Amino acid sequence: MINKSTLLVGMILAVSGLSAQAADLRVKGSIAPASCSFSITHSTIDYGRINPGSLSDTNYTKLEKKGTPFTVNCSAPMMVGIKTLDNRASSKVPGMMQTMYNKTYHDGFNYGLGTTAKGENIGGYVVFMENNVADGKAVLLARSFNNGGAWHYTDQVLGQPPELGSWRSGSAYTPIRLKVVSGNLRVQPVINKTSALTMNSEIRLDGHTTLELVYL
Repeated sequence: MINKSTLLVGMILAVSGLSAQAADLRVKGSIAPASCSFSITHSTIDYGRINPGSLSDTNYTKLEKKGTPFTVNCSAPMMVGIKTLDNRASSKVPGMMQTMYNKTYHDGFNYGLGTTAKGENIGGYVVFMENNVADGKAVLLARSFNNGGAWHYTDQVLGQPPELGSWRSGSAYTPIRLKVVSGNLRVQPVINKTSALTMNSEIRLDGHTTLELVYL
């Protein structure tokens, strides 16, 4: 066994010393679009315990704005937008935001706050994207009314589909390419008239909106 092993090793060494007659060349890589991440620092905005005495029996009541930082981070400069989905849309109070803001705040800017135990609509809230900075420079918001088919000027409010929000610079309405954009995602709830609510038991605000980053 020892002699055979010695002979075998010697043959391998002898062969390895010969010149190779062929060699393989491989080319690898991938072609893929740049990708982006969208993060929200705090996914829950809590208004705590609200004093019923601060609410109106005959009018809607606007609460203070509260919010959280957000960041969009892309691997290369891209045009991106924000699409929203109101998961409590059936609980919105029609016309509420036009009353509390102005006529341009139609129900597409109203995100529902859920219902009471008796099925009464608690109210709604508006979603804002404020203090927007893209790649180190202050930017403005752009809005599309038709899923990105055309773009227009907007203030800092996010509407629901078929509206999209994005970022622009200067006087142009078209979204810009960006690598990193950050700012403050803020909400402002409006509570229904207490005359429309059963106030003898606890009422829990239950807003739930999905924000989706889309590639334009």
